[in-house]
Order: sequence, then C-alpha cells, then structure tokens
Amino acid sequence: MERNYQLLKDVLSVPTKTYKEDRMIEFLVNWLTENQISFQVDEHRNIYATKTSQDIPEGFFFPCVIAHTDTVHQLDVINVREMELPNAQGMIKPSLKAFNDFGQPTGIGGDDKCGVYACLELLKELPNLKAAFFVSEETGCHGSKQADKNFFENVGYGIQFDAPENWMVSEFCMGVQLFGRDTEFFKSCDEVLTETFNPDRKYQSHPYTDVYALKNTFDFSCINFSIGYYDYHTREEYVVIEDVYNGIKTGKELIEKLGNVKYPFKSKPRYSHLFD
Repeated sequence: MERNYQLLKDVLSVPTKTYKEDRMIEFLVNWLTENQISFQVDEHRNIYATKTSQDIPEGFFFPCVIAHTDTVHQLDVINVREMELPNAQGMIKPSLKAFNDFGQPTGIGGDDKCGVYACLELLKELPNLKAAFFVSEETGCHGSKQADKNFFENVGYGIQFDAPENWMVSEFCMGVQLFGRDTEFFKSCDEVLTETFNPDRKYQSHPYTDVYALKNTFDFSCINFSIGYYDYHTREEYVVIEDVYNGIKTGKELIEKLGNVKYPFKSKPRYSHLFD
C-alpha cells in the first residue's frame, strides 16, 4: 500500500506541546471531517474516531489504534527537511528532521506525531476501526486516564504506536502487563512481528504511555511498538520514514490477523507478588 508521504510531513509540521495542543487537535478535527470519519472530542480534548462500513452485529469488537497529541517541544515554527540519517542498525535511510528559520535543529516531535500519522493512515485504509488520540501523555497520561468508557465498550484490543526506533515492543508499562504470554493475542502478535518487524525486536518493560492508563481501567489486551522516531525528546530528534511505514504495515497486519473479537486480559502490576 502506497503511503501518503505529504500527510506524514504535514503532521510532523504541526507544533504541539503538552497543554498547548490546540493546533494538533484542530488539524485532526479538520482531517477527520474532510475524510467523513465520525468523531467526538471530549471535555479533556481527547479525540475519539470511529470508522465503520457496516451495521455492527452482536459480538463485533473494534480494534483501536492509539496515539497522543502532545510532544515535549515548545515551537511556533517547524521546517521539516529531508535528510539521510542512520536507523537503529546503522544503515543510512531517508529521514525527516526539523529546523527553525535560522537553520537550527528543534526536535520534530516524532514522539508521538509518528503515531498520530499511523492512526490516520489506518483509519483511511481499514473498513472498521476506532482510534483514540489522547492529550497530555508526556507529563503523566492525563488524557488517557480520563478515557471515555462508552467509547471503549466494544473495543477488542488496543494497538499504540509510541516507541522509538524500529525494534521495541512493550510488554509492560510502569510495571503493568499489557498482554499475557499464554494467550491467543500474544501468539498472533508474535507471528506477525516475526514476519514484519525488525528481527532484533525485543519485548521490554517501558515507561508509561497511554496503553498503561487504559490497562488500569479496561480488560482488553494491548500492545505498543516502535514507530520510527529517533533521539526523541532532544533537538536532534528525527524520523526514519521506512521505519514509520513498517510500523503501520505491522499494525495493519496485526488487525487483519486478530480480527473483530475481544482478547480479554486482566492486568496486575508486575511486582504485585511481592506484596501478597
């Protein structure tokens, strides 16, 4: 599937910082409206989108893709430039990096504008999908801690695009387990990741992102993985285009394999046994 390269550059060009996310929210509202995808914005400014091509039968569950709308960079202008930069394996790849009007690097905000872009591409491409765009993740998942319970009633599993580089898969966030190793969800995910993802992939314990907050509220399985941003939270941050596209491909193939069923998983903290 050919990706919308201009859309990637457009998303990366939107200035957005925690608590100052108006321009990204406006961008998403306009894009969803233009593409005739149903959405709502809650009182916290989280955006919830639903695309469906059919009457939903009983027992139908949506996949839900997830990203956050804030970055750590306080910017008014983002000039995106095409460059050749290394991926995690040291290979030089077509990349995107941001500069101000004086030619100084500023940080491009791939964390998590790459995730936002991935969700938009999948909303455009897949017939039945939900997407949640949460505000203010960077300072403690404030948006996702207030997630709309009604929106997630018929969600079967969550896929977040919010890890750097091209080889990371989150199994735990802040000690909270996102999925069970002895489940069909993990088996299916592992098969797809084996086929599509970097062969050096690792399942890891990561700091918080929105699926951590969701797992503290809901009982469906979640996963989070790399979406191609590098040197995140620094002025030198950049995005490897191939890695972004491969993350989207992985998400699509996961959804096609997992289907429209629910994969229940009740989480408990990784170290909870120490307190039993």
